[in-house]
Amino acid sequence: MKLLLDESSAIDAQRILESIEADSVLGFLTPLVLEEVVFKLIYATASSKLNTSNVWKIRGALKSDKALRKECTRVVEKFNEYVEYLASKGLRIESVHYSDWLNSLEYIGKYGLLPADAIHVAVARRLKVDIIASFDEDFKAIEELKVIP
Repeated sequence: MKLLLDESSAIDAQRILESIEADSVLGFLTPLVLEEVVFKLIYATASSKLNTSNVWKIRGALKSDKALRKECTRVVEKFNEYVEYLASKGLRIESVHYSDWLNSLEYIGKYGLLPADAIHVAVARRLKVDIIASFDEDFKAIEELKVIP
């Protein structure tokens, strides 16, 4: 996401993605991660086009403005093409299981994580992943995981 939005951490994000492309690391994603990224892409695209950060105005415009929807869809499709490319290079798309939800409750209670973040941790633990790539500072409190970059 940082790379796509050209933020200051783009170099770190690019290195992680290049490592997956080069097959030097094994990467995992879930549909929940994809949903979060796509939401931010749609929001950023619409916010830029509409010159507003008001989520309610953006939601309304997405419903009524066909051209805006088309532009947002184009951005999402481009992102999805890249995900498919990474998958062809070894990126694994993993499902979220109900057991992940149940296990996430522990991380909500233990670390005060929001539900989606707790699910990410639960999936990582199920997959026996001990390193995650995230710019979300909340993950740094998780004793069971090392956060990069």
